[in-house]
Amino acid sequence: MELKNYFNTTKENVKAKKHNIIIPLCLGNRFFMERDFSINEENISQYLTFALENTKDKVLLLIADKIQVTNYDVRTHNSKKYNRKKVLRDGIKVKNKLENFVGNVPIIQWEDYEQKDPFCDSTTNLLYNEFKNNTKFRNEVLNTVKTSVTDRKFSEDDYLTLCNYILDEFSLAYSGTVYNGVHYDLYIYPFVDSTVRLIDKIQKAEIFPELNQKLPKEKMALAILN
Repeated sequence: MELKNYFNTTKENVKAKKHNIIIPLCLGNRFFMERDFSINEENISQYLTFALENTKDKVLLLIADKIQVTNYDVRTHNSKKYNRKKVLRDGIKVKNKLENFVGNVPIIQWEDYEQKDPFCDSTTNLLYNEFKNNTKFRNEVLNTVKTSVTDRKFSEDDYLTLCNYILDEFSLAYSGTVYNGVHYDLYIYPFVDSTVRLIDKIQKAEIFPELNQKLPKEKMALAILN
């Protein structure tokens, strides 16, 4: 695995162990897991090795399960109630498999993150309010979804539903997270998409400077590793 690209940090900072590292594991990311939620042990092992060798103090695994329900809603014919139960069950499956593989590295699910993070509630509420009332912002998020989700075409209503995923993950990707007193401010990931570039531009106040001023001063960094 090699570092390919950086956002809000430098190669020198990563190698100098300036950040605590978090590895987000999205249920739909086929780099880390298969459709049956068996894990790709080789890829996860390489990411863990890199994280443990380059972190400041701690490494955290975060299973992004709960927010994946937006994809379940637009890609299946199941009821929303069923999907909300299923996405949590799938997250538990992944956690159980990881616990047998990663040793003593802490693993949390999205609800654990939501309950303990100091930024999540206020930032997520702010983003949903912005999406509702700021047409330019809503269109930017919608366009981001349309350029990120390209495996098939969706209805306009479904694209709007998929926007929820960006709004829900925004706080983590923007500010990182504080867990058990440790601020995890760098995440490592295998690729860049339109969402990454959107958040990077808002972090730098290149777009929506008024929104930037309302958001936390703490900012997450990203390193692309593959």
